[in-house]
Amino acid sequence: MKNKRTWWISAAVGVMLGVTCLSGISCSKPRTQSPQPDEKVWTLNSLVSIAAHQPTVWGNPRLIDVGAGEKAIAFDGIEDGLLINSNPIAGAEEFEIEVEFMPYAGYPDNIEQRFLHIQHPGNPDRRILIELRLNSRQQWYADFFMRTENAALTLIDSTRTHPVNEWATIKLHYRQGQMTGFVNGVEEVSGKITYLPISPTASTSIGTRMDKRSWFKGAIKAVRFSTK
Repeated sequence: MKNKRTWWISAAVGVMLGVTCLSGISCSKPRTQSPQPDEKVWTLNSLVSIAAHQPTVWGNPRLIDVGAGEKAIAFDGIEDGLLINSNPIAGAEEFEIEVEFMPYAGYPDNIEQRFLHIQHPGNPDRRILIELRLNSRQQWYADFFMRTENAALTLIDSTRTHPVNEWATIKLHYRQGQMTGFVNGVEEVSGKITYLPISPTASTSIGTRMDKRSWFKGAIKAVRFSTK
């Protein structure tokens, strides 16, 4: 009698487990998930603090209202810039850098504008820049640059033009040896390069190259960093 009862209990438990597994509740093997991106947003709504960093201010950039309760920082294209002692892509193997900005009319004084630059001052052979070029029709086109000790890559297409005095996004994406440039979410340029990590103690300049040239004329609302 005892053996019969034991068999009945074992059978019942087996049926219950089988139903649970068939319903997919608890018997499936754990799935291996890819790392989720780490996102940082630098909102440029203050000249005193940007994402808890205190920027070094060059020139006289201005805080402006851009509607809907939002602000941005305007740069004059002559001497305005910011230096932030932070490298938001430190340690990343894949990353995106996106700038929400509005270029002003600036031809011919500001043809080449380098408005985001990540580099350690002690190693100019590893750097990333997001740039633009202006033409005589007061249009701009994107320019993306990466340098390592082994290679350098410039991505630019002068036929992919956009009007000045309008808000836009420009994004540099890097993954598995491929650098891609986007404007307003549309891919425009792409090329191959092997990224070598920039020092975790590197800095980021906004509105100019880190060596204070190729100044940006326009407004920047935010910079977004996504890393894996």
